[in-house]
Amino acid sequence: MNAAQKPLSVLFFEVNEAEKYFLEKFVAQGKLPNFARCIEGGKLMRTRIPTWDAGAEKAWRHISPWIIWPSVYTGMTPEQHGIVGFGQDTGRIRGRCVWDVLDSNGISVGVLGSLMSYPPRSEGHAAYYVPESLADDPSCFPEEARPLQEFCVFSARNYSESFGSSAATAVKLLLRTKKSGVTTRNIWRTLSQMPMEQVKGPSFYPERAMLHSYLTWDAFLKLYPTSKPRYASLHMNHVAYMQHRYWRASEPERFSPELSPTDQRFFYSSAERMRYEQKFAHWIESAFRYTDERLGEILNLVDDDTVVLVGTALGVRPFDPSKGEIYNPVVRLVKERELFDAIGLTGYTVLHQMNPDVTVNFADEAAAAQAHALLDQLHVHAHEPLFTVQRKGPQLFLELNMPLRAHKEEELFIRFAPRPELLIPLGKHIHEHCTNDQSTSHHKDSGWLLAYSKGGRITGERDVISVTDIAPTILSLYGIQPQAWMDPAAQIAFRRAS
Repeated sequence: MNAAQKPLSVLFFEVNEAEKYFLEKFVAQGKLPNFARCIEGGKLMRTRIPTWDAGAEKAWRHISPWIIWPSVYTGMTPEQHGIVGFGQDTGRIRGRCVWDVLDSNGISVGVLGSLMSYPPRSEGHAAYYVPESLADDPSCFPEEARPLQEFCVFSARNYSESFGSSAATAVKLLLRTKKSGVTTRNIWRTLSQMPMEQVKGPSFYPERAMLHSYLTWDAFLKLYPTSKPRYASLHMNHVAYMQHRYWRASEPERFSPELSPTDQRFFYSSAERMRYEQKFAHWIESAFRYTDERLGEILNLVDDDTVVLVGTALGVRPFDPSKGEIYNPVVRLVKERELFDAIGLTGYTVLHQMNPDVTVNFADEAAAAQAHALLDQLHVHAHEPLFTVQRKGPQLFLELNMPLRAHKEEELFIRFAPRPELLIPLGKHIHEHCTNDQSTSHHKDSGWLLAYSKGGRITGERDVISVTDIAPTILSLYGIQPQAWMDPAAQIAFRRAS
């Protein structure tokens, strides 16, 4: 860098799982002008996940966002960092994320919503630090950011069918978020969501997934412009949600017209189902359009010496539930302690993550190992346990395996192998959604990274990079070398020329 050249800054807009297929489709249709500008004047790269085995059974489970974003931030492969679930001790990546390295080198940083970024931390150069909404507690800084984080953590932890009993607390927390920069409009949007669902019906349910992004964006507009840290991150999840639930609604021609097992609970014919799903056909496009608008505002906020990154960590591909490619209806795990107590678990605490998935914490590894053995013996169908359980130290991470009915009237029971007499109706602990809401896509390892700078040219020869290339590339923009813990196969993905 010559004496006249200003130091670079980076703003990383993390748009979880936004699929490149839709990005390119909507850009070609002229619906995403700000993305079109950045693609034309910058560099769009496809990302891949090293060491992932696409042929493994239920391979998509091994590349969940909470696994891959830490690889983006640290340059470590999933095997190296060992993160498998929300609520996990992040000691393996603490101090190793790009913002940690920059902070320790005296460069100002700001973190907002990046996954697995809990706990907040600084060596003196973090202007703000607000972890993910599924953090262990609402710790964050500065103090004015705390009301929003309290509301987000409370809402995420209590997102279940019993949330109504906590609604009064949620409203009190929401009203306090004005201190965090949340606008009256978005407070009202959030408060009116449930009444509007009563008026507009199920077609308005997906708006729930937009609310967190509305609130987060308001907080960003309060935090970023006043401090302008040289590295800032902003994480949003609304696109991912819409893609998982509404790909079939958006492009029905890519799916079988037959009814899936979940469809059969609600519809008598394919035509009836397709008429219903037309109400949801616009949601993926709407989510991308909202993202494009935010990108436009970001471009107006940053100066010529800021590199704007938009990244997804991974992508998604369509899975057809009618062909048996996926069975993932929306369900809720309820009264889980009653179930766990019945099979002999003791001395534990439960954290709801992305319900029905939970984290169960124990006092030590021995207790967790004993509980793991018990949980593995819960089943509905003999060939598959009720939960896929992973253990990391004294923590267990449970992912529900929703059992498939032979026919829609079949009554299912949870069984416990050591006690054959224990038969628990599935519906006591697994509440199935009252609408035809199910996954029609799931994770794939191909995501993308877009780099753009108003005042310089982005150069790079590779169109396909590894997610572990991103962290060392970001550090290189500040003149910092790759760190010892980073994947030795990682390479610099691009450079920014004046």
